[in-house]
Amino acid sequence: METEATRSILPLLAFALPIVAAVLTVPAQRVSEHARAALLLVVAAAVAAVALVLAAGVASGTVYDTYILQLTPQIWMYLRVDAAGALFGATVAVLWLLALVYSLGYMREEHRLGRYYGFFILCLSWTMGLAYAGNLLTFLIFYELFSILTYPLVVHEETPEAMAAGTKYIVYILFGGTLVLLAIVLTFFSAGVQTFTAGGILSPETDPSMLQVIFWCFLGGFGVKAALVPLHGWVPDAHPAAPAPFSAVLSGVMVAAGSFGIIRTVFQVFGTSLLTSMGVMPYVTGVAGFTVLFAAALAVNQDNLKRRLAYSTISQMAYVVLAVSLLGPESTVGALVHITNHAFMKGGLFLCAGLFIRRLGAYNVQQLDGAARRMPITAACFAIACLGMIGTPPLSGFTSKWYLGLGMLETEKPWLLAVLLGGALMAAIYLLPIVYRMYFREPVITPEDRTVAEGREAPATMLGPLVAATAITLLLGIGASLPGMPVALARMATDAFFH
Repeated sequence: METEATRSILPLLAFALPIVAAVLTVPAQRVSEHARAALLLVVAAAVAAVALVLAAGVASGTVYDTYILQLTPQIWMYLRVDAAGALFGATVAVLWLLALVYSLGYMREEHRLGRYYGFFILCLSWTMGLAYAGNLLTFLIFYELFSILTYPLVVHEETPEAMAAGTKYIVYILFGGTLVLLAIVLTFFSAGVQTFTAGGILSPETDPSMLQVIFWCFLGGFGVKAALVPLHGWVPDAHPAAPAPFSAVLSGVMVAAGSFGIIRTVFQVFGTSLLTSMGVMPYVTGVAGFTVLFAAALAVNQDNLKRRLAYSTISQMAYVVLAVSLLGPESTVGALVHITNHAFMKGGLFLCAGLFIRRLGAYNVQQLDGAARRMPITAACFAIACLGMIGTPPLSGFTSKWYLGLGMLETEKPWLLAVLLGGALMAAIYLLPIVYRMYFREPVITPEDRTVAEGREAPATMLGPLVAATAITLLLGIGASLPGMPVALARMATDAFFH
């Protein structure tokens, strides 16, 4: 049964405040860089505070909604904060705040900073709208705005490689968006409604061929953003091209947005009963399982650090789709929790990569020999995040994979544990050698740096967000069972999906 919603301005604030900041970014910059930084920090912190308040309210049993704009006599732009949206929104807002603080140090000497910060904070608005979207059309509007307006951030460095990556990115994203639009039009035509509803809005009486077309259009469209193989081609190019702070949110949030769209589609557009009768989910399981292992295998051979991490993102996010495809409560908890846990683990890894590039000039894995002697805090944070990605207890990555494993047993598919364990083994193969190089190899001293390079740690503006992301990774693992943590919200969302 749907919970009656409480009208609140808070979801609107989470979406609207970054738009105000984006409009004021250039005028604030004309006053001073400090004025611009203060504006962005205040707004990002306010959005994070609102998102956490909403998450706490939802955890206590409240559902929030607000109507933004009536688009047609039948359709409103509508925000509704349920448990799944509250968890994703809090993840987005907190990670974005960390990446913004990091940006203030990392991007200091970069060009076109007004453009960078304007689009950076504007994309936060669209992502919060996507998290809190209460119906399909609202989701599509924010999804497309978020997708298209990240292009200037992908190509920010304006190198030939960045421009080529941006072109590939926009082609993939427009293709995916077209499929999602087609699916939404067909859904509205078939169901007559488009508000997300537990149990789904499509009827089993709908023409079976139409249901198949709608489902595969949704899966293909959202699968582009979720980077399911073979729709993943934009990710390995976009991540290395983008600035490190945006790579963190690109990997931690943007790819997850596609997985979040698949979750909404499965549980609130179709529903588990209809999908079971359609017989489509075993195919999704196959695609997701193949993506986990195939992308992990590709990551092993990547020398460019950010490219290796990009393939890792493809592999790790496929766990979410794999979990959802099982249509079981425990695996769904694991899927929702893994979105949050992966965001901070992978966000932290990309923040580390940015510091290795800036402080050591190390773009490639082979250049990280002895990095722990020169940057001990950064190396420690990188190592902790790597262990979390592998699934080492008591870190957060273990928690989500534990629930995924339980879901495989619950749905009587124990053979899929081979995918789970194989993905973890492959993650160890492509991540642990980096840790070994940092701690057990002698540093390479270049002609420009003949002295022993000590004290290379970054300033607090860059190191602080990295340490915070690492602390969150620890907290989400050690405190996973505490009230108000992601597992509790994921359990609430799952209860709504299945009851």
